[in-house]
Amino acid sequence: MEGRSPECQQRRETDYYAAIAEGYDELHKEEQVKKIRLILEHFPISKDESLLDVGCGTGLSFDYWPTKDVTGAEPSLAMIAQAPPTRQARIFHVRAEDLAIFDDHEFDVVVSITAIHNFTGIEDGLREMKRVGKRRFAFSVLKKSMKLAEIDRLVRKLFAVKTVLEEEHDRIYLAY
Repeated sequence: MEGRSPECQQRRETDYYAAIAEGYDELHKEEQVKKIRLILEHFPISKDESLLDVGCGTGLSFDYWPTKDVTGAEPSLAMIAQAPPTRQARIFHVRAEDLAIFDDHEFDVVVSITAIHNFTGIEDGLREMKRVGKRRFAFSVLKKSMKLAEIDRLVRKLFAVKTVLEEEHDRIYLAY
């Protein structure tokens, strides 16, 4: 998608997620849950912490974080529409680059599971996640992404990365 305008890239991504939204949980649940469990092994989250999941899709991760104070940010209306009503109420239709609806340092923990490579503006999205987070961040990125080197550089530049977990298909950054 390099060389495309941000608007064109965003439209393509929106169309893609609209096309797969109905079967997304069935298609990706197992791999997403595996990543969440790995993160939690190395990055405990207490039941009292507030958490923002950026690029949360249908909000399937909400059932796996130990806290019940989970909020989602998702740019695809089709993905949000596939979420059960109890999750929909906690998912905001917003891009990572436009988290202005949230206050500075509003969330104890900010996570993004395999979504950063889809951001139209990667650096802007990471900066917004840093702004709304207090001090703890977890991001997973597809190793096969053509944007991995850029994401790696930006995550290390903007966050105090303490641990990098290398999985078969993903790189997981833990910053605290």
